[in-house]
Amino acid sequence: MRKILVPPLMMLLCILGMIAYDRFGSPTTAVSGTAVNIGYFLIIVGIALPAWSALIFRRVETNIIPYKSPEKMVTEGPFRFSRNPMYLGMLLVISGVAVRLGNYESLAFVALFFAVANWWYIPFEETKMHAVFGDGFDSYKQSVRRWI
Repeated sequence: MRKILVPPLMMLLCILGMIAYDRFGSPTTAVSGTAVNIGYFLIIVGIALPAWSALIFRRVETNIIPYKSPEKMVTEGPFRFSRNPMYLGMLLVISGVAVRLGNYESLAFVALFFAVANWWYIPFEETKMHAVFGDGFDSYKQSVRRWI
């Protein structure tokens, strides 16, 4: 069994790392003033997107836990424009915190989360989706982008 750090925990660790560096490191200011408020918008959208996705999973009565076998393929709601709206939402939250903190170094945590999601979590899940749904998933994969 492959040991995988749960994505929301990874998101939380990235946020805590950014905050710790901002408080105890030597951050280089990148954004200041009212532009920093864009961070709040990104955080709100980043929370709403996975929440919307989770509601759809609940409504269609399918498994939301990515490490269990998928029961149904969801292609409605935010899944019409992103194969991974939950990861996209988490990335937006991390990006929002980075913008809100307003330092260049926080971008390293954004890049870290993106890299782990894009090259570890998502391929793992897509392999399972292909195994369960075959050509149906392949067709969906060709018509909907991984992120946006």
